[in-house]
Amino acid sequence: MKQHQIRRPAFHLAAAVAALFYAWFISQTAYVTTGLQFVAPLLIVLSVHAGLIILSSGFRLGLAQLALNRSLGTALALVLMFLAGSLLAPEPAMANNGAVETFLVVLFCVAILLCIVAAVAAVIYAAFLVLRAIWHAFRGDKGEDTERPLYDFGSLGFIALILIGASLEGVPGAYSFENQSQATATRLVNAHEDQVWAAMARATSPSFPVPTILHVFPQPVAVVVDEGVGQDAYRKVQFSGREGEGFLTLQVTERNEHQAVFTVREDTTPFANWVGFESITYGARPQDGQTRIDVTLEFRRKLAPSWFFTPLMRGAAWLAADVLARDVQARSMLSS
Repeated sequence: MKQHQIRRPAFHLAAAVAALFYAWFISQTAYVTTGLQFVAPLLIVLSVHAGLIILSSGFRLGLAQLALNRSLGTALALVLMFLAGSLLAPEPAMANNGAVETFLVVLFCVAILLCIVAAVAAVIYAAFLVLRAIWHAFRGDKGEDTERPLYDFGSLGFIALILIGASLEGVPGAYSFENQSQATATRLVNAHEDQVWAAMARATSPSFPVPTILHVFPQPVAVVVDEGVGQDAYRKVQFSGREGEGFLTLQVTERNEHQAVFTVREDTTPFANWVGFESITYGARPQDGQTRIDVTLEFRRKLAPSWFFTPLMRGAAWLAADVLARDVQARSMLSS
């Protein structure tokens, strides 16, 4: 028993190293945005734990649950370690060193990856316990199960099939889910519609603190071109963050009395690696003696799995749209 306890940390270390090496390898390929990058590492962790258990002590009754227990432990330990490191690490601009900046970017990306791995591990572990309880209740087991080896290997095989299927999401030729999405934020301001359009005619930095969660994403640092909100007007914004810097270039492609649509013409920002911004639509129209401001962000999700990244990106997009709407609201009130 003591020997087994001593070996256990080595099991976790081996599984973690194997999963991280696999993730690093996939990150160098075209599959970096697919489930092969964000889900398959859990399959590596589970396989390593199951293999090491069998090699160290032979087949053991309860192999499936033991391998899942340790896989969940490895995933949670990794996510806590890397997430803490990412949150406590300085911004690349503060590091002022190319190698350090690259390390910080990798640290942040690995933390996100491991959050997904831990979430998948927790869901599969919970589902395994529920299905096991249902299975034993249905069979009326009393603690004795002569088919336990088959049950263990069958459980592991079934879980592996689920993970393989989930890992193929986003892979060309496999399958993917709808990636078009949008988020709309609305604000009311006690100002005339003309004052609202005057405020929207120029881009500025908000005079209020933005939500803390948005600080982990690239931030706008300068507006290098700003031609207003007239038809065909251009706006070019510089972004900078942990992943580097770049420019978002937009053009007003539709303009009427109540709406201006900024279509993205070029995106070289760090965002472009994992989300494709398509347009930002500003709207202003009278409502109950006030002016309603609508800001809509339309984008394409490039990352899989969709169940994790779709709500995450929608939430972040709504917060960003709300910041833009609040900024226009605040500046419209100042000019009223």
